[in-house]
Amino acid sequence: MQRIFLSIVVLSGGFAACSTNMIEPDNTPLAPTAVIERHLESNGIKGFFPFEDNELHYVRPNMRRDDNSFKGTGTYSSFLVGSRSGSTISRIDRNLLWSLNTKKEEYTECPLKGCIDPAKKSPTKPDENATKPPEAKHDSGCTMEVAHTSFTVKPTGQKKSINGFDTEEYLVAWVINLRDKTGRNSTSTLNVEVWTTPLAQSIRDTFSMEEKYAKAYAGTLPSIEKQPIVPFEATKMISAYLASSLAPASRNAFLDAGKQMGQIKGYPILTHLTWNLDGNACAAKESKKTDNDSSGSNISTSSPGGLVTSLAGMFVQKKTEESIKNSESEPLLSFIIEVKSLKVESLHDSVFTVPKNYHLVSQP
Repeated sequence: MQRIFLSIVVLSGGFAACSTNMIEPDNTPLAPTAVIERHLESNGIKGFFPFEDNELHYVRPNMRRDDNSFKGTGTYSSFLVGSRSGSTISRIDRNLLWSLNTKKEEYTECPLKGCIDPAKKSPTKPDENATKPPEAKHDSGCTMEVAHTSFTVKPTGQKKSINGFDTEEYLVAWVINLRDKTGRNSTSTLNVEVWTTPLAQSIRDTFSMEEKYAKAYAGTLPSIEKQPIVPFEATKMISAYLASSLAPASRNAFLDAGKQMGQIKGYPILTHLTWNLDGNACAAKESKKTDNDSSGSNISTSSPGGLVTSLAGMFVQKKTEESIKNSESEPLLSFIIEVKSLKVESLHDSVFTVPKNYHLVSQP
């Protein structure tokens, strides 16, 4: 009898312990929600600032949540940028924007269009020269113009399943001949391997949800189904590299392949892009390095702050040179973007609310 009693006590104690660890059920209503997930990775320009970025978006006609996880993957970028993650919840129905710090379990609350994301604000402003991506070395005042372009699209007939999407492969070769005023030439070669999937109804429903949100938020209706062959993020990096060496009239033409998009059918699920620039158009004249040019001669020892700044500058210069040297055998730019999810599913309303254990903080 005593054994039976002890067994009951032990069992009841076990149930009590389990009950304290049980996850509270989510009883918030379910509603159709567009789920869009993307993964991006790049070696950076000449190995400068390689990174990985994961994006997860939940969208309804009057609200959305954006989760982001970013990290620098190189020695230099991981030191300077590190890794960061966060979430924003935009509620058109309540005219509110919540910015969540998932690491500290805290959040800020601001008007829908008047909030500054605290994750984008740094307590100390970094050296602009240290964080600025490299630009092409060129003669001062020299600019290049587009002399000729060649754009070819080849369907390979290869098919495979990627993240549940039935895809087919296209190979894109985009060659641009550039010329400066002295007749020197350079060749820009952009190779893209893209796997696309047909626009099934489930994908169209996802786009429809996102378009409804965009229209409610800004009053505009973007063409989400038509994605550029060169991802926006890659275009931005290439444009920054050529910013001061490409003539203004040629900048738009340089990355404008809109007329060629009709040759590629479907929506891009996996895109692998490589870019190279060869030739001597606007090539900079090499100058001999003197003792006065050495980084050591610029060290300031007048104050601890000056010493730290100088040492940091030496570190940045060394890491930049190492990155460029190590990437000489690689493409000037390599960029991969992959769609992990593109669907509509029923999710709880709690996705679009601040977790109960988060505490509100004032906007810094």
